[in-house]
Amino acid sequence: MQLPTVLEDAWDDFRRSRERKNRSAATLQVYRKSFEQFWTWALEAGVSPDPEAVDHSTINQWSTYLLDAPAVRNGRVVGTITPATRRIRFANLRPFFGWYAREFETANPFDRADAPGDAQPAPIPVVELDDVRALVKACSGRDFADRRDNAIIRVLFDTGARLGELLALTSDDWDRRHDRLTLRGKTGTRIVPVSANTGEALSRYLRVRREHAHARRAELWLGPKGALTASGVAQVLKRRCALAGIEPIHPHQARHTFAHTFRATGGGEGDLMYLAGWKSTAMAHRYGRSAAAERAQAAARKHAIGDHL
Repeated sequence: MQLPTVLEDAWDDFRRSRERKNRSAATLQVYRKSFEQFWTWALEAGVSPDPEAVDHSTINQWSTYLLDAPAVRNGRVVGTITPATRRIRFANLRPFFGWYAREFETANPFDRADAPGDAQPAPIPVVELDDVRALVKACSGRDFADRRDNAIIRVLFDTGARLGELLALTSDDWDRRHDRLTLRGKTGTRIVPVSANTGEALSRYLRVRREHAHARRAELWLGPKGALTASGVAQVLKRRCALAGIEPIHPHQARHTFAHTFRATGGGEGDLMYLAGWKSTAMAHRYGRSAAAERAQAAARKHAIGDHL
């Protein structure tokens, strides 16, 4: 949607600053969605179309509105938005006002605003290894789509790459001699190893990729119309899950599964932070939280005092 010029200009400056910090197009898209949702409400509420006119009480009023904000699916109201959605909208609007306060030396309205006080969301479930095997088996053919989807699924689960990092890969980002991938995302660039099986899947995909109509493009993953998009990856997983006869899996579950498996097999927290591209231990604790009890129980069995009595 088109907002007043002063807001569109501010958004363009914010977007440019985030692009310089390697924020992905997908991240900017969710920031923009919250930006539009907030200002649609604010303008209807009589707030001046000027970011400097927004203070902490404005943010609190918006948070109160979100308690009863309608949830719309396919053009129909289906109740009110969930606590998780409220938290997401709040979190995705905050970066804009943080940037604006620094850029124009004004007060940040989020500094004194009340964050949504709902309970924390349920942990994202990890994917059982048997389901991952079934998913890989569902694309074990030899045509282009099979080779591409097999490689995508293996890279997601083998590296824990963010969706934006997966889509940012180019054909030159795989070091085939050492089986390493260069990932570029919102926390910078890092080099991560891949297994021999994943390396083999990448090699097989690159062989069929040479014959693709868009083979000259830099992007690693190709679809019928060019570079594969985020929705394209979602469709890949949806289609392969149906063929495998398992529950639908979204890309971020692969990242949680990677984190859980790494810790469950003895991987250290510091190593996980590097491999996943995190700058704080809080993220290492958060990911794979749904399987933390399982890891604790396994550790307890390993060190059971009772066995020494």
